[in-house]
Amino acid sequence: MNFSSRRDWIKGMALATLGSVVSYNLSAKNTESALVLSAIDDASLNLWIGSIIPESKIPGAVSLGVPSFVKTMLKDCYEASAQSTFQTVLSQIPGWFQSENGHALSAASAAEKEQFLFLLEKGHFGTDAQKAMSTLKGLTIQGYTSTEYVLVNHLNYQMAPGFWNPCVPVKK
Repeated sequence: MNFSSRRDWIKGMALATLGSVVSYNLSAKNTESALVLSAIDDASLNLWIGSIIPESKIPGAVSLGVPSFVKTMLKDCYEASAQSTFQTVLSQIPGWFQSENGHALSAASAAEKEQFLFLLEKGHFGTDAQKAMSTLKGLTIQGYTSTEYVLVNHLNYQMAPGFWNPCVPVKK
């Protein structure tokens, strides 16, 4: 291959690439996700996230803003069918808890909530509930371990490792 044929090949590839970019459909519509939680479902989500990583001497998941992370991840990263399944399971959880324990979720102790979470995780209420619980647990842990508080105070994360100290004497 001589020099002029290389030049012609590169020119042809550039034109082909440009042609494919120009013919790309730029009128694609941005489809907005359908995840909209009611106030009751939102309170239930906060309660379950707070049960997965509760408050103690260190801040829990709710006080570090993990519920907003979970809602954002569900809305932006999951298909509409998975969102609707999650929302359906989330709305059924208070009724399942009432039938399982005989009293409302708001009057439950931490041990009762934890036991109920184990039942959900084991698939006692169906595979959809098991998948939703697995999703909620995974997103809660991901959101909690990526908060600034956990990264800086427990995982020794440094934004820019290494320091520059201009006042250090230079050895001769």
